[in-house]
Amino acid sequence: MFNKEQRSLYFVLSIVIVILSAALLSFHHLEQKPYADNPLETALKFYEQKDYKQAAFYFAQADTLNIAQASFALGAMYFSGKGIEQDIDKAFSYYEKAAGMNYAPAQTTLALLYIYGKNIAQDMDKGLHYLQNAAENGEREAQLLLAKWYENGENVDKDMEKAVHFYKKAARQGDINAKLALAVIYKNGAPGIPANPYTAAHWQESIKKQKDFENIFQNQPSDHVSIH
Repeated sequence: MFNKEQRSLYFVLSIVIVILSAALLSFHHLEQKPYADNPLETALKFYEQKDYKQAAFYFAQADTLNIAQASFALGAMYFSGKGIEQDIDKAFSYYEKAAGMNYAPAQTTLALLYIYGKNIAQDMDKGLHYLQNAAENGEREAQLLLAKWYENGENVDKDMEKAVHFYKKAARQGDINAKLALAVIYKNGAPGIPANPYTAAHWQESIKKQKDFENIFQNQPSDHVSIH
């Protein structure tokens, strides 16, 4: 069974794939159109207008210019098969092209597909490779997932130093859960991570300042606590 973080990450990325894959791709039946000055922007405009054939055409133009977002979008279209004949091989080809251009969402998508064996043979080594690349390229959800795995020894050997490494990356992007995890780790200590009350206090203070800022931004008193 997947844990809460895995299900959440997979669910979010699945939604992204489904939304992108709504575009219908039927290149053989498209009449020739002039080359757009900015094909990615043109594709996105057509997509917003729900003109998926036009959007797909201009995504393909953008892909010829090696625009990673366009390659990723085409991968999603081929992967879902919604409105077109599904072609998993082409989907992976476009995903891998975007991932090769260090496009973190494509790397994260490939990671999850390989890790969970979705429409392809499960390959944990490839999955972890792509997930680590995504995390190093700033994908916060990938950073959090790896941090949890290394902390708990799930799918990887337990390694608290690596867990802290990825928690810090996510924390520097403002993730409160990562900051909380760091505060606890440094308060109590862990294998390879000696307890450090000053560092723990640093992350606790960072959490407080972030919450204060968020409350001010939302026009709430600084000591306001949301109840969900």
